Amino acid sequence: MAYSETPSTPFKFNRKQFFPQDRNELLAEFLSLFHRYDYIYKPLAGDSWLSAKSEWKLTDSEILKAISCVHPRFFLGCRSGKATRFAVLDIDAKSKYHNPKELKRLTSLLEAAGLTPGALYRSSISGGWHLYIFFQESIASLDLRRQLVQFLKLNGYDISKGTLEVFPSPGEGSQGQGLRLPLQPGWAWLNFETGDVREERSDLSPLQALCAFMNDLNGDSNSFQDFRIFKAHIQNLASRQESVKQLTRRDYKPGKILPFQKPANTALEHAQDIAAIFGALPPGINADIWYGGRQYYEHGLTAPAQRADAVFSLSHYLFYGDPSRNMPPLGYGYEQEREWAIKQILLDKHNGQSKDISKGRPEALTQAERAAHWKPMHRRDKEEQRYESQTPISWKRENAKRQLDARKRIQEAVTQLEFAGKPFSIPDLKRLAKTSERTLYKHQDLWKPAQNKLLQLRLTTFSHEYNAGVGAACSESKPPASTLSEIMPLGRLAARRVVYELKMRTERKSKEQLKQLEINKAAEQESWTRTITNSLPESLSDCDVKQLQTLLVLYISLVMRSPDEEREIWLRGIISKIRAELAQRVGVLKIATAGIYEFHQLNSS
Repeated sequence: MAYSETPSTPFKFNRKQFFPQDRNELLAEFLSLFHRYDYIYKPLAGDSWLSAKSEWKLTDSEILKAISCVHPRFFLGCRSGKATRFAVLDIDAKSKYHNPKELKRLTSLLEAAGLTPGALYRSSISGGWHLYIFFQESIASLDLRRQLVQFLKLNGYDISKGTLEVFPSPGEGSQGQGLRLPLQPGWAWLNFETGDVREERSDLSPLQALCAFMNDLNGDSNSFQDFRIFKAHIQNLASRQESVKQLTRRDYKPGKILPFQKPANTALEHAQDIAAIFGALPPGINADIWYGGRQYYEHGLTAPAQRADAVFSLSHYLFYGDPSRNMPPLGYGYEQEREWAIKQILLDKHNGQSKDISKGRPEALTQAERAAHWKPMHRRDKEEQRYESQTPISWKRENAKRQLDARKRIQEAVTQLEFAGKPFSIPDLKRLAKTSERTLYKHQDLWKPAQNKLLQLRLTTFSHEYNAGVGAACSESKPPASTLSEIMPLGRLAARRVVYELKMRTERKSKEQLKQLEINKAAEQESWTRTITNSLPESLSDCDVKQLQTLLVLYISLVMRSPDEEREIWLRGIISKIRAELAQRVGVLKIATAGIYEFHQLNSS
């Protein structure tokens, strides 16, 4: 049984009463969606979910009782198996994403990435949303979760309990989290546009509810090719964001934070300076705002209450770019990159001047999204196209000429080798044709057939014993072959050896690449740790307040670049000690100031 080792079930469930036999195939498909072990359950009158013993198995009858809304004791939920046909984005009723505007943004981002959201449901009477994403075939649960989490984080979503959770959640080194089964009491179908209730579960029979859910599953499901497109989109998104991070970290050295004051230049002087940088004053540019954005890019925040001005100025600055720093313009069509750049600059260079950013509040950077995606009225209905550099026609002609010349030299070299009648290798052809190996592989149609032909001619001149599949000894030293023994066709053994050598070469190259990646990762971790240990004093008590503040700003900026969780925890511990030391110094200073004030009061009286 499902919930106790020796249970007594007062309710007798009759499957045929709720689900006719002609629906057995539909029932079997539905029941196959769920993993049966390590399930979770919640008493009907209880407040918390409980985990069943790992050896207990959730039966078909228990699931059907739950989705028929006649289970006498519990709500049920399942943890994910190794593969699944659906993913769920769980949005709590009190979440900042629980509104039509955020829902539209989330579904639009998913569709742009290649996935079609299947359906939106109310998970329970509490009002939380379950956004289901269905698939035509099973997807590895761990891979699906990693891709969804990375996708949401790249788009600035806060993934946490009570805000936005991602299922499947198989867990790494743990059982993971369970998800409430669909179609239980409190379930409802919702409108994608408004989030309003479209159909209550209580208004449908168990069979009608099951058919409606399975229609959603099989109607708006994604193929495995769609999932591959989704993964490629995430890789592209990550590479774009990484390029923006490299752009924003250019010429920035933590620890040398200098407050700046805007020079008292006139707008005309600023315009002249900018015209000198760009060669001509760009149309629509505001010289003062661009110059202010440049200062924020270089120094970051230098005083409280600068965050809003910094966001506005940085958006204008990044829109036009800065030729003096080799910074490309992030204009129309690059709104996402501009948003990432503004957020990264503020995270790296807020210098402790913004309390919200220092405390890691996600809403501290929402203004960056609005500023980056703002457009004037005449461009709001226009679909922006990214600027793509065009190759000059003269370059194209020169490349075509070089290609023809290379093909001519390769053809002449192949002709000479064929005339000699000897098999040739890539280095032989490379040396004779006076071209690179990369060029040779681009024009395999010229030399590959000749190479195979000469190799086959060489193999046919060998005696049969070298191609025998029995052994390597010559025919005179072996006993007469039986009629059952088979001789390999000519050239097959040599071909197998060639394939084996190519395979081993590929494996060696792959191992070398992995080894190099590990070396690079270790070097990066060592560099990060060395930066902290070199700047860390022997005793915090020997540092003055200014040194402690500088260390605090430096370490807060390095937390975002920690190579792993263990080092991040270690650095956060150091930050806590510095903050405690600063708090103690500030407290002592306040007490000393109060004592001096009282002493002057007594003398004056």
